[in-house]
Amino acid sequence: MTRLSVFTTPLLLASVLALLAGCVNRHQPQAPAHQNPTGAASPEQQAAEGDFQRLTALAQRGDLDSQFKLGSFYFVGKPQKDLKQAEYWWKQAADRGHAEAAVSLAYLYTGRDNPEFRNPPAMLKYLNQSASSGNPMAQHILGNLYMRGIDGVQRDPDQARRLFQSACKQNYAASCKALDSKPGA
Repeated sequence: MTRLSVFTTPLLLASVLALLAGCVNRHQPQAPAHQNPTGAASPEQQAAEGDFQRLTALAQRGDLDSQFKLGSFYFVGKPQKDLKQAEYWWKQAADRGHAEAAVSLAYLYTGRDNPEFRNPPAMLKYLNQSASSGNPMAQHILGNLYMRGIDGVQRDPDQARRLFQSACKQNYAASCKALDSKPGA
């Protein structure tokens, strides 16, 4: 019996595997022209996937900004639109004081993107939380609710003006415009 050298055995095994792979691939249909023929992701897709995995890992470790960003990615559809995941990640960050996550969660609870998420009490909770943290967008939205007396908010033009003033001091243009158009501002 012929004895194979240490180098010959792996080389022979690799050759056999390559031959088998070639036979298997011969019978598979060709990929459409718009797809990468190797089935591998493009460098851009790989980079985006790597970024998403890093963001997910940071969010899972409790990083508030990563939780907010991850929720935002799920909200807009990166990698896929998943409002339950958006809600989960925004809630993680909002419940620990992230003002942008709170206002985003408040928007989700308006039900405008999906009526199943409509939750006026939760919307007001997170909107108030974000506004009291100094978020000018939340202050402006809450100011509009007080100005109109809608969505469970009692009409209170004075409170609306205070909220608009606070947001305007932070250069939130819509609130400055609201103050200019309201008598007694």
